[in-house]
Amino acid sequence: MGIFDIFRRQTVNPVTAASIDKGGTSVIGRIGAMPRWMLLILGAFFAAILYWGVIGSLLSDTKADLTVRPGTTVLPPGGSVAVATAAMLIDQALGKGWTPNDSLLRPTGLLEDMPAFQRGQHSAISAFVTSFDQGVGGDPELSEAADALKTPPDRGWLHGDFPFVGGSAESRYRDAVDALARYNRAVAESEAPSEGDARALRLALLGLSTALGEEAGAVDRMIDDSRVGSADAQFNEVRGAAYAAAMLMRGLREDFGTTIGQRQLAATWAETTEALDAVAGKRPTFAAGRQDLVEQGYFLMRARESLRTLAAGLAR
Repeated sequence: MGIFDIFRRQTVNPVTAASIDKGGTSVIGRIGAMPRWMLLILGAFFAAILYWGVIGSLLSDTKADLTVRPGTTVLPPGGSVAVATAAMLIDQALGKGWTPNDSLLRPTGLLEDMPAFQRGQHSAISAFVTSFDQGVGGDPELSEAADALKTPPDRGWLHGDFPFVGGSAESRYRDAVDALARYNRAVAESEAPSEGDARALRLALLGLSTALGEEAGAVDRMIDDSRVGSADAQFNEVRGAAYAAAMLMRGLREDFGTTIGQRQLAATWAETTEALDAVAGKRPTFAAGRQDLVEQGYFLMRARESLRTLAAGLAR
């Protein structure tokens, strides 16, 4: 006697037994009558839905919190707020779990939104660090961070470069966080910390503009032809880049407040940040569509135009 037969004998109501026999076996009885191989397939199917669908969705995080501020670990008194913000954003993304290089063995392996959001963050932060390093004259710590951030975001611990093992995106980005923190400690401990010159600020803005320009080009291609990829993934990648850029703009505003005021760029700076905030904060209720991309592209265009205006003002 099988377990389902025992269950049936104990739970069937005598009043309804006749109707069950007349109308056919119960659902439990039908499941119990299935071949074992079919039960295994059904079990694997529902387990996959639970693992990649439910748990993966719960772990997905594309929130753009514009109110966070770096802690003292990366921002000692006198350090650069923008550099600390870059370190903070990378560290937060790693803390949530770096998903662009996830394998199918992880519950986040089938996600689109979160990996795209983190790729966008990486694009803007990497462009900023590289440009800022050029602006300050090639600082060793910034150069190390810039080199670490050149690691592709989808690189795992197994890859095609010799020695083929190690050097994943996560480990290299943690190296970048450490290098940025060391840079800020050196700045804070210097005898005469200064605001920096307009050239460093201008190059940082141009770096952000370049990163956002690449994202804008991808959005335009998606609007023209939706078959080039996932609209939802592209939408969130732009959100990630805009979020990182908006946070870095806040940091730069604190670092270079005097220069921005002297060049009378405060109003344009506010317009740029507002446009970036609009891109980062927009989250469709359902999957992103063409209209969402068009609206996103508009605010992205405004942000890029303002960045160019700021760069031109700093070149005078």
